[in-house]
Amino acid sequence: MLFRISIVSTLALLIAAPWVARAAIAMLGVESTTPIEWVPKTFQARQAYVRFTGEFESGDVVVASWPGCTIDAPVIEQFIDKATGSESPCDAAGKRWFDAVASGRQAMERLTAPPLALPHAMAIERLQGVVVGPDGRQTCVIIGFTPEGLADRRLAVAWIRATLAEMASVGDDDLHLAGPVIDNVAVDAASDESLRVYGGPAAVIVFALTWLALRSLRYAVVVFLLALGCVGLAFASLQLWGDRMNPVLIVMPLLVLTLGVAGGIHLVNYLVAEYRRGPARGAAWRAVKVAFLPCGLSAGTTAMGLASLAVSELEPIRVFGFHAAVGVMGTLVVLFLVLPGVFARWPIRSRVEAGGDEAVAPWAEWITSHGGFVTAVALVAIVATGVGLPGIRTSVGIDTLFTPESRVIRDYAWLEREIGPLVPMEVVVRFEDASPVRSAERLDIVGEIGQALASLPPVAGVTSASLFLPELPGAAPIRATTRKVVIARRLEAALTSLTDMRLVRDVEGGQLWRVTARTSALAGLDYGDLLQDVRGVVEPIVARHGSARRGVMVDFTGAMPLINAIQKTLLRDLFVSFVSACGVISLVTMAVEGGMVPGLIAIVPNVFPMILLFGVLGWTHAALDIGSVMTASVALGMAVDGTFHFLTFFRHALPRRAGGTSREERVSAIHRAFHHAAGALLQTAMVCGLGILAFSASPFAPTRRFAWMLSLLVWAALVGDLVVLPALLTTRAGRWFRPR
Repeated sequence: MLFRISIVSTLALLIAAPWVARAAIAMLGVESTTPIEWVPKTFQARQAYVRFTGEFESGDVVVASWPGCTIDAPVIEQFIDKATGSESPCDAAGKRWFDAVASGRQAMERLTAPPLALPHAMAIERLQGVVVGPDGRQTCVIIGFTPEGLADRRLAVAWIRATLAEMASVGDDDLHLAGPVIDNVAVDAASDESLRVYGGPAAVIVFALTWLALRSLRYAVVVFLLALGCVGLAFASLQLWGDRMNPVLIVMPLLVLTLGVAGGIHLVNYLVAEYRRGPARGAAWRAVKVAFLPCGLSAGTTAMGLASLAVSELEPIRVFGFHAAVGVMGTLVVLFLVLPGVFARWPIRSRVEAGGDEAVAPWAEWITSHGGFVTAVALVAIVATGVGLPGIRTSVGIDTLFTPESRVIRDYAWLEREIGPLVPMEVVVRFEDASPVRSAERLDIVGEIGQALASLPPVAGVTSASLFLPELPGAAPIRATTRKVVIARRLEAALTSLTDMRLVRDVEGGQLWRVTARTSALAGLDYGDLLQDVRGVVEPIVARHGSARRGVMVDFTGAMPLINAIQKTLLRDLFVSFVSACGVISLVTMAVEGGMVPGLIAIVPNVFPMILLFGVLGWTHAALDIGSVMTASVALGMAVDGTFHFLTFFRHALPRRAGGTSREERVSAIHRAFHHAAGALLQTAMVCGLGILAFSASPFAPTRRFAWMLSLLVWAALVGDLVVLPALLTTRAGRWFRPR
């Protein structure tokens, strides 16, 4: 019967394989989503950012420079003509990639030409830290992208690199590009490289570890192929649901593969255990009856941990959690449909003859002899590290997306050193149509805001309309005011025709004046603190000039508030998803273990690794990125797997009688649980921990951190299951567990 089920299930999988493979290939061919698309359109900070870009300019730009890119370099004008002229690059439909190209040279010409006519030295001084470097000569080219250019961003960036390298006669290493578009292209490239370069070796490692664990090439191949099929199922789910590929999903195939293989190792372990007990006939059916609950709970709790990520507002986290959970539950179904039937026909006799693995006996003896001490140490460690949890902070800055040695980080460092900081903080002052505030006073307000922002330590450059005004000579107030009004009107008229520096905008219902403060992308700043400091110096200025009473309002927008809002969402997601997973898994554990107290006791060794690692990260104030945030819920679901398997063998070994159990009986049951479960737990930890660790060399930092953090949590969970849990069972807490 079991063998027939296995044959039918295998045929069904083979029939579905071509469609699943096509779905997987189709999803892998989709480009990653951009960070602004990670949050929903209703996300308040995204709405503010979209409104700002619609009112002023798109933030989708590339900043390019190279040694020799100076104010008077003729190659700048040549590039601008080629990028925006009649033969500018276009997409397949003939729509241009670039909407405008600006440079420090153009800004310099604007300042030195009438009506402003600033002296050369004064113009350079005002532009330093914005588009001119500290040496007064180095500048950059700023290329704005159209929607069509963004769609073809890889080709467009390649065109920029090739064209500038040819025109400026510089090598690729001397050409430095940065900006949001470069970030997106680098994320795409790093994600693709991670899967292409490390996916194959990771799969080979997982297969080798599976073979080592099962000691059977036949079963290693079967388990690996079944788990691989469920990876395809996760991608098919992604396509059917209409979700898009994103950078975080790069680790999903390997995660589902390792979890599927781990489930297969546990199931084979149960099959072998029942075969040993005898008789051989019916061993597979008996194993299914014994294994279905712990294996089902293991896969279910892992899926719960993954599914808890679906509460996130960030698309990559939500999509990853949902579809990885689908893949994990698929492995449970597929393994039980195929493996028992295969084992019923071809059992692993060589492994049975080898006898049980007694290597863990001394370790079990030590744990049971020092259970109270081990429990006390574990609880002290939980409390000590748990105190650091409030110190956790998150970041989605460029410095957390790439490793220090990556090309994009080196380019950012060069540009910030040679020209100026690149992260904008936008302050938009809104004047209603009915506002009595005239142009002269508006310039005063903008100038005061610019000076206040420049006084903040992280701010290294400020751009505003006042940047394009000459220094007013000391004169009678009426004369100075009159001149300022005239200059302001001329400035507004001049700015209307500018496409490279949009500082004033007339909109329905009023006029907008923009002030841009720039900070470093690589300084590790807390954008939340900086945003609070900016509000602290700007809002009093607006209040002194009448605020809303005189039709003057201020908005804080741009990339920095959006990044800060996403970082807050990440931190909230970490808390909400972990608490959700912990709550649901605790309820399941209570139901399985027969009460609230044993359920809570069983949860302790599972939260132990999470509190330990994240508490240490909180103490050190290390920034968690989008990959790190997901590990807590994923690891919690994985950690409970070992607990269920260990407790299953522990309770089977307890004497069947009414009343509590003695310490000696529990110690004996712990030894039996070690005998049956420790080997499989160690094997699955090796598969999951070492398999996912293959991505620790990824150039995409969130993938790298996800890999090493999840690997650490897997090994810490093994300590929880084979050290903390048996130690707890030797104490009075173990009396709450009854035989099954």
